[in-house]
Amino acid sequence: MRFLVASLMLVAVMALGPAVMPAVALAQGQPVQGKVDVDINTHSSGGAWWTNPIWIAIGVIALVLLVVIIAMAARGSGTTVIKE
Repeated sequence: MRFLVASLMLVAVMALGPAVMPAVALAQGQPVQGKVDVDINTHSSGGAWWTNPIWIAIGVIALVLLVVIIAMAARGSGTTVIKE
């Protein structure tokens, strides 16, 4: 496995040149030389409402209840009245 990873890194370095050297150094656990700028914006407006996990859970619960109601209605009362 190590041979495969090492050979793939060698091919990447030969093909792309020094542009991939920081990634190779990071993959090998060596410190990256130079400045790394990481900008994470956590103040976004949220996105679409249907991607919210709470609404997904509410939808799943509603779907399960709908299936249960349909199954109970299709089952009927299950009793037979015999008149003599």
